[in-house]
Amino acid sequence: MDKKEILDTLKAAQVYLSRLKSLDNELESAVKQIINTFEETERNIHDTFSNLKVVLVNILNKRENFLLEQAKKAKTDGLAPLEECRNVISSKVVGTNKLITQGNSIINGSAKDGLAAFSKNASLLGSLPEVPELKEVPFISFHVDPTSDNEVKDILSQLGEVSRIAPIQITELCEKPGAILVEWHSVENDDRLTDIQEFRLQRAFGDVIKEKHLLVNFNDCYRGLDTQFLVKDLKVDQPYSFRVCCKFEGIQEWSPWSLPQVASTSLRPFSWKISDDFLLSNENKIAKPTVDSPKVLYSDGPQFCVGHSVEFTFLEIDSSNAMLGLIDQILPTSSSLTSTPGNSFLVDKSGKIFVDGIEKCTRLSEFSKGLKVCFTCDLVNDHKVRVNVDCNEKRVTYDWSIDPDYKMFFVSQFYSPNWKILVE
Repeated sequence: MDKKEILDTLKAAQVYLSRLKSLDNELESAVKQIINTFEETERNIHDTFSNLKVVLVNILNKRENFLLEQAKKAKTDGLAPLEECRNVISSKVVGTNKLITQGNSIINGSAKDGLAAFSKNASLLGSLPEVPELKEVPFISFHVDPTSDNEVKDILSQLGEVSRIAPIQITELCEKPGAILVEWHSVENDDRLTDIQEFRLQRAFGDVIKEKHLLVNFNDCYRGLDTQFLVKDLKVDQPYSFRVCCKFEGIQEWSPWSLPQVASTSLRPFSWKISDDFLLSNENKIAKPTVDSPKVLYSDGPQFCVGHSVEFTFLEIDSSNAMLGLIDQILPTSSSLTSTPGNSFLVDKSGKIFVDGIEKCTRLSEFSKGLKVCFTCDLVNDHKVRVNVDCNEKRVTYDWSIDPDYKMFFVSQFYSPNWKILVE
């Protein structure tokens, strides 16, 4: 082995060592994730059950005291009329004993003047107080429905669940102009995954992996059954954190959250180019003509390419004609979109579609206030792209012969100042 071979071997060894260290760092991160999440889960289990024990004891104590009070009230209410009846009987016993004593005294001749009083008291005999039967008085008891008791035991015995990993994970974060396309899929073989009722995507400002205190900033940005969502209105080069979970059919609780994923976009949001003939607002996303016959309105540079999606919304309309779409170059100042010399994909007010100046047989809905027209572009091969145009729940698709690496302008043209359009 000569010197050059030794040097090449040493260089390869350095590269190999660097990769080993990188793998070791990844392994260390994986170990930390397991340990940290276990410790957090352990704390959550202890805290949850400790708090639950306190709550359950309080609930049971309150229920016990409530039932005891009910039993005491039943006893008090039941004894009150019986005590009154007993007092009447006791009074009559005393009177009757007195009458017997008087009568014996008269018979024995020891009481000569008590005959009138004896006769008067004797008239009271035979008046007995009314005593209720046992079936008419309270028979206090306590009863617990064994079914309810078993239900409580079953609930407590199955309370909580430890998940090895959340059933739904974010699989891809793709940057778009002023947005990030988030995709997610299931990662476990779980029969319940076929019965998913809803997904829930959340976004937080910043990197929650490095800055844990930002976890409180998560907010919902999508709920539904789609497995992807375009999160719009993002700042360029600003990190955002995302997480997703799901809800299974028949279960009210959400699943555990996926691992947070962090991403940012370096692509500027779609916007219109400043023009003397238009008034721009909302960070140049909204344009309104200021003259009767304005020039063609262009995007702020060639912004649209394969993999992108651009949506136009008509905020105000007019009876005059209008056009919008995609072109590959800026036209001469006096040109109209109807006479575009290069590659173009346009839609006019009536819904007609023109590809490279040729009108297609398919039509979209006529432009109206609030109508949205969305262009998406996918790769077919090295010389062709596929353009989808969605409008009013209708989609048309055409293959367009254009260099896929070429970025295009999105454009619009109006013929009165009564139009207003939003691009996103």
